[in-house]
Amino acid sequence: PTVQATPSSSSGSSASGAVSVNWLNCLASKRVIRSVCLALMALMGLWLLHNWFSSSQSMLGPVTWTKYKADAVPVAMATTAAARPTRPTNTTASELADPASLASRLAKSNLPACPEDPPGLLGNKIPVKSDPSLAPTWAELQSTLSYIRHGGCQPEHCVARQRVAIIVPYRNRDPHLRLLMSSLHPLLRRQQLDYRIFVVEQAGTTRFNRGLLFNIGFVESAKIFPAYCYIFHDVDLLPENDHNMYRCGANPRHLGAEISSFGYKLPYGAYFGGACALTAEQYRKMNGFPNIYFGWGAEDDDFGFRVAWAGYKVARYPPGIARYKMIKHNRDAHNEADPKRIKYLEQSKKRWKEDGLNSMQYNVIGVQDRQLVYFISVEISEEAIRRRAHLT
Repeated sequence: PTVQATPSSSSGSSASGAVSVNWLNCLASKRVIRSVCLALMALMGLWLLHNWFSSSQSMLGPVTWTKYKADAVPVAMATTAAARPTRPTNTTASELADPASLASRLAKSNLPACPEDPPGLLGNKIPVKSDPSLAPTWAELQSTLSYIRHGGCQPEHCVARQRVAIIVPYRNRDPHLRLLMSSLHPLLRRQQLDYRIFVVEQAGTTRFNRGLLFNIGFVESAKIFPAYCYIFHDVDLLPENDHNMYRCGANPRHLGAEISSFGYKLPYGAYFGGACALTAEQYRKMNGFPNIYFGWGAEDDDFGFRVAWAGYKVARYPPGIARYKMIKHNRDAHNEADPKRIKYLEQSKKRWKEDGLNSMQYNVIGVQDRQLVYFISVEISEEAIRRRAHLT
């Protein structure tokens, strides 16, 4: 700005004061403009962030609901049933020859495939009874679950998308098993699965070997009911949300991520115990569970390591879906933890390709179809397994 000064001293003072005031006003104006610009930029950033979040939500669906995708980690099941899909095209000869594949089962049926989103799910509103003293008797279960034959059932009006075998290792837990049957059968029926439940009972007094029993169940159940998907399930876990689908995806899925005894949180990031779902191909590629862990602990950690070593990633549901109530119980007598289990775990990467499905030793002493469940009773020699693994 131009300023005119007068000869008088007072006018000179006024002029220089005016110059100072004008420059201060100018600087103040620049600060205001800069502040306004920064504020506008901040608002623009918030607006862009809001739009991105909104578009992400529209693509992924609400936080607690989305459609199940067999090759993705689902959040939960949709609230409404999907339209019945058409029959798959471009099926291969191997798919048609595989009795567990959807293509093979559709080719043998006049029914359509079941919707990806079963319409009758209850979410987290399913009743859960966890008191062993109140477990129903086997007679009561057979009356209540009269639709169960040969350890399972299948949908009446559509072809199940997956054929599923549930493997449960077992010894001396009859009340727990009855509670599990009363909870699991209705859930699996609502999920529209073609399924069978196999209990693998370890006879004798040898220390319990959970991993080996899972391997035995995988092999022996396939002789009765060849499945596409296998669920490896503890007897003392009761599902609390039927949106936790007992189906398999592109990666091994950890179904038991939130258990009541752990405060419904993962005890540690690598935990892969309780209940998990794997395809037959995934399980074989991982060489199944390790066989060398007798007594309590460590076999599920070893199995979890194999997921990565076989080239997979663990898939989990978001919080609130994979919830289980653990039946309270004391640790089994004569099933103490092996003090060498940590050493075995540290050596597991060197051993996993030789210790598993390809190195089992056991004797089947009986197979019974008890209507609600198949019972496979086996004998295991701890000494023979340790000798084979060069641990003696």
